[in-house]
Amino acid sequence: MPTLFVKCRKCGTEFPTPIGEPKAGASGVIITNLQLRCTKCGTDDQYSTADFHVPAETSGPPAGGRSADDPDLANEHAAKQEAAQEKLAGFGVVPPEKPSTRSS
Repeated sequence: MPTLFVKCRKCGTEFPTPIGEPKAGASGVIITNLQLRCTKCGTDDQYSTADFHVPAETSGPPAGGRSADDPDLANEHAAKQEAAQEKLAGFGVVPPEKPSTRSS
């Protein structure tokens, strides 16, 4: 979930907000007069939907310290996708065995 940023109207610094966008291009989210404080100059201001944006890609690893190219993350992501597809296809769900009703 990408964190949304705003640009300070006083000093021009882009800073992160406590709001994350659930999906890229999500629609229906409306923010009106949210009070935020610039992390650089400390100016309090009110921001609305049009003020929020996802910052342009930056070079280097994300704030978490791991690169998106990390093989462990790529393998984990691929495994999760495969498991989800198997479950949707019915392969990942094993029905319980029924007790035998035959009598000898």
